[in-house]
Formats: sequence, C-alpha cells, structure tokens
Amino acid sequence: MRPVVTVGLRPGALDAAERLGRPVVAVVEKPPGPKTAARLAGVVEAEFGAPPDRWRRVADDLRALDPAAVVALTERSVVPAARLRHALGMGGLTVEAAVRCSDKRAMKRAARAAGLACADVVEADDGLTGAEVVERLGLPLVLKTAVGSGGRGTRIVVDPADVPGRLAPGEMAESFVDGVEMSVETFVIDGETVFANPTAYLAPGWASLVPAPLAPDVRDAVLAHAEAARRALGVTSGMTHLEAFLTPDGPVFGELAARPPGGHLMPLLGLAYGVDPWEAVLRVALGETPELPTRADRVAAARILHPGPGTVRAVEGVEAARAMPGVEAVSVRVRAGVEVGPREGTGQEAGHVIVTGATAAQAEARLAAAAAAVRIEVA
Repeated sequence: MRPVVTVGLRPGALDAAERLGRPVVAVVEKPPGPKTAARLAGVVEAEFGAPPDRWRRVADDLRALDPAAVVALTERSVVPAARLRHALGMGGLTVEAAVRCSDKRAMKRAARAAGLACADVVEADDGLTGAEVVERLGLPLVLKTAVGSGGRGTRIVVDPADVPGRLAPGEMAESFVDGVEMSVETFVIDGETVFANPTAYLAPGWASLVPAPLAPDVRDAVLAHAEAARRALGVTSGMTHLEAFLTPDGPVFGELAARPPGGHLMPLLGLAYGVDPWEAVLRVALGETPELPTRADRVAAARILHPGPGTVRAVEGVEAARAMPGVEAVSVRVRAGVEVGPREGTGQEAGHVIVTGATAAQAEARLAAAAAAVRIEVA
C-alpha cells in the first residue's frame, strides 16, 4: 500500500495509520527513538525552517516511494508539508495558505481584510518605539513571537516600562482582548466544513472541555466566525484549530492553525463524539470522506498537571484518581528525584487527567476531583 508521509510525528497519527494499514514515512527534524523508528517505513531528516530548495530535494527523495498523502502534524511542519505537496503535485493546503496559518502577522492581516473582529497589531517592521506601541494599542497589551505555538514567547504587559524600546525582529504586539478564550476544531473537505466542534477552555492552557456548553445563539455565532476565519485564510482541506475570544460584542479572532490541535483535544474529540479524529485526519489527507458525527454523545475534559519548577519529592494519588467515576486516563510522567523545569508552553506537562461525563457540569466536577487527587510535590 502507498505510504503516508507525515511531517512531524505524533503517536495518535502513527497508531491510526497502522489501523488503516498505511505505512508511514516520517519527515522529522530529529531522529525518533528506536521503538518509534521500528514502526516507520522510513525517516527523512530535514530542518523545518529550511528554504524551499531543500524541500524540493526532499520531495525528489520521496517521489520514488509514491506517497499517497503528505500530512502536517505540528505547527512547525505546516509550511514544510505544503511545500512538499506542491513539489509532488498534490492538492491540499497551498503554500500561501500555509504561511497565512503559520505567521501570525500574515494571519491577522488576512483576518482583518475579511472583516473579522480582531486585535489591533503592531509588527516589528512598523518601526514604532515602545512608547508609540503603547499609545497605539493601550495597556494591557500582548507581546508574542510571530511564528510559534503553545503560548511560547507570549506575555501580557501591564506596565509601559516593560515594553521594549523597539520590537525585536519576528516579534509583534497586540491589543489586549477582554474576553473568554475558547477554540473551534473543524474538518474541511473540498472547501466545505463537514465537522465543527466548540471547545471550552476551563483554564486557558491548562484545562479544556469538549464540546463547550454554549447557548444556541452563541454557538451559531462562534461556528460562523470559525467558518469565516477558515475561508479568510484559504483553508480548503484538512483539520483546523481556531482560537477565539467570546466578548459581549461577539467572537473576536485569535489564531487559526491548519493542523491537529494539542492539549489532549484529539482524545477529547474521540471520547465525546465516538470517532477517531486521527483516522479522520489521515482519511481526509488521502482524499477520502470519513463519517463524522454532527453531535457529541457525551462530554470529555482534560487537565494538564504541572507542579512548577523543582525536584520532585513525591507523587501520590494516581491510583485513587484512576478509580474515580468517569476517569478515562491519568498519566504522570515524573517520579521522585526528577527535576522539573518551568512551564513555558502549553505542550509542557508533568502529566494529565482525562474524564468523561453525561453533562458539562458533571465532566467538570469529575475533572476537578480527579486532578485534585493527584499530588506532585516538588522541593
């Protein structure tokens, strides 16, 4: 069977490919461990920030394998995957759309051009001084890197003295949006959205609930906003992850990623809707039309565990949490004696808890109880 080329590696995608009987060739920046490598049909190493010529050469190397699809699995892999598809003559997300979905400056320009409510932005190339940035955007404001994910390099500034004299290359500033942060996950096939799910951020960067318990009018507004954003950025195929803010004036655009989300949202989607979202990602990339439900059977929620920096002294309560009603998974990656660094992005964790419930209130209560039962003590 023709292989699937994944740009980046994530376990859920590899598991799904094996269930579909599809061999996987992974394009990665660093070689995988021996256990993962043994499951792959091939590995190609390439720096994801390499220029287009490098990706044409990678495509030439892959051409002999006759790949059936090229799939981006991580934020850094979205543009490289688009370059590979273009070089191989495949459809899917174009290079131009991939750039808009990866570079927050281009992303915000496209959103504003489409008339979407969006934070005001100052780019480093605008050449404004720190005082001029504050005058334009007001306080608080948000400083972030133009390319990246998981909140790395993002900080809210409330004191004008903390605004740099000039924005560094690749840095941007945004006006602060006072709203409730949430997300929308979609599957798009041939320019049509065939699945859309709203996700509630119980604690942004820490805890999420699928699907979000929204009033019908709010849900309609959010999904319409997600659709407009998807069209504005030119996404015609694949999976998207939109982050938005709910405000009294309606949804405000945050960011849109053209790849599967992190934060354990993929297993939450699977548990809530009774579907394998990783299989759907691969089937859409392969040109198939997977069966996707229109409503959830139950509610699923996840909480990231991270004790803060320090040396782990003890881990307790894991088995007690696993025995609680509705608990689907409790994972702790650290043990006594392990040094834990600071949490600089949403992808960093010491463990996590996943639960399900019949209602949002029940799932949230179960999540709080299970997460509280797990104690990771650090010195």
